[in-house]
Amino acid sequence: MLKGILTMKRRSWFQVGRLIVFGLFVFLGILFLGWTSVGRVYSTVGSVVILTVLLDFLLRRRTKEKEWQLWVEFVLDSILASLLIRIAGGFDGPLTVLFFLHTFTAGVYLGIRGGVAIAILDSLMIASLAFVTISGLVDVTPTGSAFEKLMNTVPSEISFQYALLFVMIYAGFLTITGLVSGYLSQHLLFEKGRAEGILRQLREARTMSREILESLSDGILVIDNSGTPVSINNAGLKILLMGDDWKEEVYNTDIYTMLREFQLSEGMPPVIEVSVNNEILECRMGTFLDLEGNAAGALVAMTDITETFELKRQLQEQEKLAAIGRLSSTMAHEIRNPLASMSGAAHILKMGTLDWKKTDRMTDLISNQAKRISEIIEGYLELSRESTVSYTNPVSLEAVATEAIEVAKQGFGSQTEIESHIEGNFIVFGNQARLVQLLTNVMRNSVEALKSDSEGKITVSLVKSPLDGMAEMTVSDNGPGITDEVMVQLFDPFFTTKEGGTGLGLFVARKVARDHRGRMDIDSEPWEGTTVRVSIPIASPDAIAPETGGNQ
Repeated sequence: MLKGILTMKRRSWFQVGRLIVFGLFVFLGILFLGWTSVGRVYSTVGSVVILTVLLDFLLRRRTKEKEWQLWVEFVLDSILASLLIRIAGGFDGPLTVLFFLHTFTAGVYLGIRGGVAIAILDSLMIASLAFVTISGLVDVTPTGSAFEKLMNTVPSEISFQYALLFVMIYAGFLTITGLVSGYLSQHLLFEKGRAEGILRQLREARTMSREILESLSDGILVIDNSGTPVSINNAGLKILLMGDDWKEEVYNTDIYTMLREFQLSEGMPPVIEVSVNNEILECRMGTFLDLEGNAAGALVAMTDITETFELKRQLQEQEKLAAIGRLSSTMAHEIRNPLASMSGAAHILKMGTLDWKKTDRMTDLISNQAKRISEIIEGYLELSRESTVSYTNPVSLEAVATEAIEVAKQGFGSQTEIESHIEGNFIVFGNQARLVQLLTNVMRNSVEALKSDSEGKITVSLVKSPLDGMAEMTVSDNGPGITDEVMVQLFDPFFTTKEGGTGLGLFVARKVARDHRGRMDIDSEPWEGTTVRVSIPIASPDAIAPETGGNQ
């Protein structure tokens, strides 16, 4: 118990307290009672106290603190206090309160066990003083002093019942004092130990956090809420090329300026890539709060991504080259077949052995293959066309639908029933030729899906979209529909399920819709048909010029 309760500092304070208390009693006793009456006894008590203090000091310098030493001192102090109290008025005198101070101190230094034990000892001392007073065996009351006059006011005869009651009351209060002081001492020491443990854990956590920060390869810069630099780790010093005067130098860096702007503004992104000292840094910024939930500061983590950035750039270049290679290979493959057909037809025509009907077929073959090459090239141009096109020319969707239907009826859809359902003339901003291309690409897919089915039917509709401020062009067919496996890849460039197809029709169509700030959706069920919906924003009447061209 002693090892957990007492420290060298507390033991020293205990000895100082003994000197003060006993010294004060000795001094006042001699002053008021006179040297002749109590001088020898009081000076002896004072000398014993001084001697025990010196012995305690010497023992603590040579050996470790022992609990028995403290017990001996408390027992000795109880005897010395009894001697002083007996001479200064007896067991029922005003100085008996000294036992309460003695018991309370024992509880503080020896815990509950020590406090109760010393309380019992002090009670026995009071009982001994009462016995001596009642029996009259010893008479040490000082005479011829002011204290004697005071004592003459107290009844000269003390009954046994009075002494017994006095001793019992004092014993009860002394026991309570020892218990309470011992409990409070142990409780306070326990709380102190727990607080010290928490502080020790906090110090260890802080030390560990600091070691972790110093071991990081990322630079960490911390500023407080007023913008004053607080800390930076070694990696941060190396990245920013700063030394011991970094708190002054950091103000002139782009990193500090950026972090301060992030701290003061709300719209700045938390992750920014910057170039510092010929290195590319990824800066991740954030703020932190204090214990009360108020803004306490901001920090930035600087990661050197120069090598990663270079590898990423090289990878992007390789991907671009690979994409160009795939496109070139696909384009060469797609163009080779039409060119071969055109070359064969031209060779036959050059021989001049065909009649006029076969000559017309060869001419049509060359024309169709040339058209197919043109479509392939147009599809590739769409792949590289700028996606952020801003159109300002008003276009009539009614004119777009009418033109696309006419192209289909006169060409690829001449053998298919095509119906139209137009509910208004909606004006949009865009390019009429590209919108006609969009609609014809979708209609061509429907015609090819029907495969000249005698019951095949295509319906082209132009209505106001359920989406606010949008017009909707719809192409529906009653063909075989699209399976889920195909639907997943439907808009991938060069993906096709048709023999001789380029796989660019729907890709180009959706891109045209997106370039017009619209969208394309496809609904299809196997053997139930397919519906393609193209929604495009309607131009505001206030934004349309008085003369609507409607052609470009």
